[in-house]
Amino acid sequence: MIKLVATDMDGTFLDANGTYDKKRLQKVLAGFKEKGILFVAASGRSLLALEDLFSDFRDQMAFVAENGSALVVDGDLTFEEHLTKEQYLEITQLLTSSPYMNGHDYLLSGKNGAYVHQDASDDYVTFISNYYENVQRVPSFEEVDDVIFKLTANFTAETVREGEKWVTERLSYANAVTTGFQSIDIILNTVTKRTGLEALCEQLHIKQEEVLAFGDNLNDYEMLEFAGTAIATDNARDEIKAISQEVIGPCEDASAMTYMEEMLDGKKRN
Repeated sequence: MIKLVATDMDGTFLDANGTYDKKRLQKVLAGFKEKGILFVAASGRSLLALEDLFSDFRDQMAFVAENGSALVVDGDLTFEEHLTKEQYLEITQLLTSSPYMNGHDYLLSGKNGAYVHQDASDDYVTFISNYYENVQRVPSFEEVDDVIFKLTANFTAETVREGEKWVTERLSYANAVTTGFQSIDIILNTVTKRTGLEALCEQLHIKQEEVLAFGDNLNDYEMLEFAGTAIATDNARDEIKAISQEVIGPCEDASAMTYMEEMLDGKKRN
């Protein structure tokens, strides 16, 4: 029996505009409550951004944010992993020297806000503000006074996998993971979405076989491997489809929402 449903956001639960149908989710959450199922937003997005995205439902769900670096249950941060200042400063210097990216187009994701260099392009700041809250330009990352969970950077769709490999090969304590078709997140190599999900299951005494997870991209891989039931959207990368029990429609059709509704209607096993 399914007791926890975790879903990635971009490319999975959200449509191309980064939105979802609140009325449909409200009904799903009511049905999940009756059946004792917990809904979890599991995303590379920042905790602040996720809590804003689900501001109407925060007390009815849990959050695995920052690609597994932060877990919030019942409004409390119950698990967190973060980079030291020495580490994130080293990564910013590395990114600036990367042949695969444009200047300072990267961001530090923190507990209280997100930080970009003052020389980051306006286009990048506009783009990244769709996914992070309280984005601030700073003259130097030395001046950032916050807990930093991860960094994110943009490449092109053609170079994102090469950029991911280039960064990971140069860091002993962190990995780069593809989170979008042109973006990577850089997180501690002890952390994935699975890490946050495992911590949640341990706290709530939920077994792996009682977990269902939706995903589409490579930062979902470990989470889907962990879940007893793994579901990929039609727009997912081939590596994600290969480890999933079922491939549903694309994110644009709200296929994950439909699947959850069918779980409640008895059309899907739960």
